[in-house]
Amino acid sequence: MNRSLMAIGFFILLSGVALACTSGQTPAEQRASTLAATKPEASAKPAWEQDWERTLKGARDEGRLVIYTGYGSDFRQAFGDAMKTKYGVTLEAVAGRTEEVMVRLAREQQNRVHNGDVATLSINYLPILKRDNLLQPMEQLLVLPEVVDAKGWYREQIVWLDPDEKTTATFREAVNPPWVINTDLVKAGDLKSWNDLLAPSWKAKILMNDPTLTGGGQSLIIWLGYSIMDWDFVRALLKQEPNVQRDNRLMVEWVARGRYPILLGPRKEEPFQFMQAGAPIKFMVPKEGTYLAVGDGAVAQLRTSPHPNAAKVFINFLLGREGQTIMARTSGYESSRVDIPTDYLDPATVRQPGVKYVSQLDAGFREQELELRKEAVKIFEAYLRK
Repeated sequence: MNRSLMAIGFFILLSGVALACTSGQTPAEQRASTLAATKPEASAKPAWEQDWERTLKGARDEGRLVIYTGYGSDFRQAFGDAMKTKYGVTLEAVAGRTEEVMVRLAREQQNRVHNGDVATLSINYLPILKRDNLLQPMEQLLVLPEVVDAKGWYREQIVWLDPDEKTTATFREAVNPPWVINTDLVKAGDLKSWNDLLAPSWKAKILMNDPTLTGGGQSLIIWLGYSIMDWDFVRALLKQEPNVQRDNRLMVEWVARGRYPILLGPRKEEPFQFMQAGAPIKFMVPKEGTYLAVGDGAVAQLRTSPHPNAAKVFINFLLGREGQTIMARTSGYESSRVDIPTDYLDPATVRQPGVKYVSQLDAGFREQELELRKEAVKIFEAYLRK
């Protein structure tokens, strides 16, 4: 019996060797192949990656995206090229001053015309869209790891204008230099303080962005009255008879050509472009300091978005490193991301370590902002009536 079992075992062993030889594998190789065949398949992709792939497919199928924005042509062109090249989405923009864009958006909504997907507008107007229930919560739309990583942001988080519902994410908190000067007309040491503007030599030589409208001029006057100086200084400044204008590009051109030596409350984008072209102008921050501005540095998705996948792709791209680099390079504003190069920016426009800034996002300021705006508008409407 034992000899029979031994014979059977020996036969099985020989069969195994023969089988291995005929398959071209040694017994060890065959065991390895068997183990490999029994291993489970590679683990599935992370949930965010699966979500992103579905979104990209949906965006390509939609093929189109409409944004409402206050940003200029360089921003729109660069993002349009990127969206088309990377994602196969054609970007269309409704652009202009925030007030103008808001009027069109409101008219479309009243007429139940839902063309738009995303808004990158002033933080003073986006809350109006939220109040009218035109925005949708966005936190669940942010899926790229570099976007949701808190360490990538200046305040170690994405700052939401409405932390409870999270319909509006900010991406810009930049040093706002309050002056643009012509370096041929304003010499070193001529202007160091806000009080220097009150000298008789500057009377009727100051250009100012209109503070009765939302924008750099209004923000500047609010901060002068609230924190940097006081309302008495604002009234004294009006005695210098500043020329109040609304066309951002025209004002910068006047300073670049020497028609005016000083512009107060500029938007950064146009001076940045003129400086890149070699115009004799530069930003300047008086010794009393300045503030961090968000301005148009916020994004929201409209609740009635007809291209939701394309909107989701745009929002994630905008808030990521590449998108924020485009934003900063085309507008001259420093991003709220801390991993974006700033070597191409004027040093006067870059946050400095250890410096305490007042900001549009500070809670104390936000609580008083509406009343401060009313005061600024009242003072300048009276001035312009004269």
